[in-house]
Parts: sequence; C-alpha cells; structure tokens
Amino acid sequence: MSPFANVHAMPLRLHRTLNWIPRLPNMLAIIVASVFTQGAGTSMPATVKVAAIQCSSVFGDVAGNRKKLAGLVEKAAGDGAKIVVLPEASITGYLSQDGKTNWHLDGWPIESCYTGADPKPFAERVPGASTKEFAALAKRLKIYLTIPFVEIEPQKEGADPKYFNTVCLAAPSGEIVAHYRKLTPWPFPEKSWATKGDRGVQVYDTEYGRVGLAICFDIHTILEKLKPKKIWALLYPIAWVADSHPADWFWHILPGRLKAYHHYVIGANWSVDAPQPWFGYGFSTIYAPGGEILNTAHSLYGSSIVYADLKTAAETKDLQK
Repeated sequence: MSPFANVHAMPLRLHRTLNWIPRLPNMLAIIVASVFTQGAGTSMPATVKVAAIQCSSVFGDVAGNRKKLAGLVEKAAGDGAKIVVLPEASITGYLSQDGKTNWHLDGWPIESCYTGADPKPFAERVPGASTKEFAALAKRLKIYLTIPFVEIEPQKEGADPKYFNTVCLAAPSGEIVAHYRKLTPWPFPEKSWATKGDRGVQVYDTEYGRVGLAICFDIHTILEKLKPKKIWALLYPIAWVADSHPADWFWHILPGRLKAYHHYVIGANWSVDAPQPWFGYGFSTIYAPGGEILNTAHSLYGSSIVYADLKTAAETKDLQK
C-alpha cells in the first residue's frame, strides 16, 4: 500500500505540507535567483577610494625606488584605496633631486644645466622586472596600480634602442591592461633621451569607470584627445618643474582647464627629501569633474598619500555627457 493512501485522513497542516513537495525545485530556483539578483544590484559601491602617492625617487636607484614605492602602495591599499597612482618615472627617476643630472643619449641635445647619464643600465622593457613586480603587487592587494618608469625598446640589429617615458596600468587580476608612452615629452629635459610616444591614447574600463592615462606635460594637449573616449577618471603621474612656486598652476590654472572635460583627475606629483633651488615638487592633487579640488598634499618633502572618495561612473554619468 502506498504510504500516502490515507493522506486524506492526515491532519490538514501535514496534508498542505505534502502538497508543496512537487513544487520545491521551482521554489528553490526562485529563491536562488532572488539572492543573486539582489547581490548583483548591491555589488558595485557608489564610491571608490583612490590614492595619489607623492614621494621622492633616487635617480637611477631602481631597486631602492621599487622598495620605497611598494611600501607606500601597501599603505594606500591598507587604507582602502582601490586605485593608486605613482609619480612620473618614479621607479627609474626622472631627474636627480638637485635638478642637475638628466638622462642623455649620445648625439642627442642636452641643456647646459644638466650632466648627462646613460639610461641604458636602468631602463626596462614591457614586460620587465618592474611591471612583473608591481603587477603581482596589484594582484595581491586587489587594486589598480600605475607603473611609471623609463622604458627601453630594442630596435633591429645595428639600430640604437628607443627610450620612452612610460606608464603601465596593472589590474587586480595581475595583468597589464594598458601601456602608455608619453605623447608629448617636455622638450627642456626630455629632448636628451625621450622618443615621442607611439601607442596613442590609452584607456581601460574598470568596474568603477573608464580610466585614461597621461604623463605630466601631456596635460597641455591630451585632454582634447581623450574627450571622445568619455573617461571617468584620468590617472596622471607627474614630475613637475617650474620657474616659480607651482601653487597657482595646481590650485587655479589647471582646475580652470579641467572644467570643460567632466572627469576626475588623480594627480600624483614627485617630492624631494630636502629643499631644492627649483620649484615644482609637491602639490599632488585629486580633482572633481568640475575642476574642484577634492584633496591636495600639504607637504613638499618626503612621502605622503592623498586620498579621495570618488563617485563611480554610474553615479556621475550625467557629468560626462
């Protein structure tokens, strides 16, 4: 006899429970779908914390600079930053801190104020030791990280290698997802070594929004080039050099220029370890889409980290039109 032969004689509550059994698979599917739908709707935060690292480099001390930068990146990620920007050429060094030593290739012009140094022993390829180390760091910390250095590109046999002022972007996956070569090297110091970038503008779609890459002097021309790309944020390594105090540039002139472009800018400038007889260091700044200053460095010397919480692209889409 079927165990359910007398089901009509069972209490009403048990009878109703048994009637649910054939419907359980469909019910479970609905519950699971509901859970995943709710998770998808809440997985993307409305804001993301970003960091602009301001620090000095020792010219040509690649290993020492890597160690110093890695420690600062660890600190920024530990404080919750998901996007971290480092200063221009900070792995290799852009100029010596006293402003007297510069990279120089044989036969290339160099300003008389500089003593030249051959970049060949210090420049790196892509991929290379620095991109591998910092990509692994980005993967471990689950962050996006800029990797700025002097790049060497070997040429055909008999031809001299080319050198580029480069920044790569590492993703939380550990991959290099963008490789940018400075399109407009600053003529005064870089005419002695840097080849104009040949990879065009570089953008990448993160889960927070589309980011673009630029390096220092690029700012005078690249904003228009990036405008059709509708970026959410510009990741901007800097090694600024000026004839006078740069506060007016970073706090007034640049914010005014940014108003027309409707995206964030995360500007990480270099610093020095002691006062120098030139201007430009310090003033790392994070700008809002309207050019407003969200946060700025308060020191010219040593290392500091500038943080800001940015609205993600979904929250700022009206500003990017």
